[in-house]
Amino acid sequence: MTAPARAALGSPAAPGGLDLPPRTPGQSIRAWIHQVLHENIIRLRLRPGQALSEAEIGRLLRASRTPVREAFIRLAEDGLLEVHPQRGTFVRLIDPDRAAEALFLRNVVEKAVLREACRSFPERALFDLNANVALQKFCRREGNYERMFQLDNEFHALLFRGCGKGRLWEHLKKFDTDLDRLRMLKLSTKSDWGEIIAHHDRIARIVADRDPRPVDRLVDRHLDPAHLGRLAEQHPDYVRR
Repeated sequence: MTAPARAALGSPAAPGGLDLPPRTPGQSIRAWIHQVLHENIIRLRLRPGQALSEAEIGRLLRASRTPVREAFIRLAEDGLLEVHPQRGTFVRLIDPDRAAEALFLRNVVEKAVLREACRSFPERALFDLNANVALQKFCRREGNYERMFQLDNEFHALLFRGCGKGRLWEHLKKFDTDLDRLRMLKLSTKSDWGEIIAHHDRIARIVADRDPRPVDRLVDRHLDPAHLGRLAEQHPDYVRR
C-alpha cells in the first residue's frame, strides 16, 4: 500500500505536516478535504485551539475556497471547528464532558455487543480479531502510536461487524471526536499500551470461549473514565474549561 502523502502547513502548530490520504474514485473534493482535516484533527496534527485559514488550506490542498468552506462548515457540525466572529476559525478545544458522555455510551453498547459476540461470532472474524491483536503487539515494539490508535479502532470495529452491528459502530464514532483526541494523547505517552493490548487479548479470548461472564468487569476496566480527568490536567492548553 502506498503511504499517504504529507504536506507542510504554515502554522508551527502542525508538527510534521499533514497526512494527505489519497482521494478515492468518485469522492468529491469537499468530502476529501473534510476527510483530510478530520483525520488530522483527530490525530492532533492540527492541535486544539489552532487557527485555520480557508485560504491557506485551499493553497495546501490545491482547492478553491468553496469546497474548503463547505468542509469547514461540516467540521463545525462535527464539533471539531468553531468560528469566532472577527477572530477566525479554530480547531475546537477538547471537551471532557463530551468525551465522558461518549465513553459512557461506548461502555453500555460494547457490553451488549460483546455478549452478542459470545453467542455468535464467525470464525473468520475471530481470526481477524486475533490478527489485529498480534499487529498491536508489533506496533508496541515499533512505538508507532498513530498506527496503534488505528488498530485499536479497528479491533472494536471488528467486534461490531462480526455481530452484524457495523452500522452501529459507525454511528458511535460520530460521537467520539473528543474522546478520540484524548485517546490519541493517551497513546502518545506510550505509558499503558501493554494494558490496552492485554485487554484486547482478553476480549478476543472471551469471544473464542463463548463465555460472557467476565464482560462487565473487563469492559469497565477497558473503558475506565478515570483517565479522562488525568489527561485533561496534563494537557490544559488542549482542553475546554
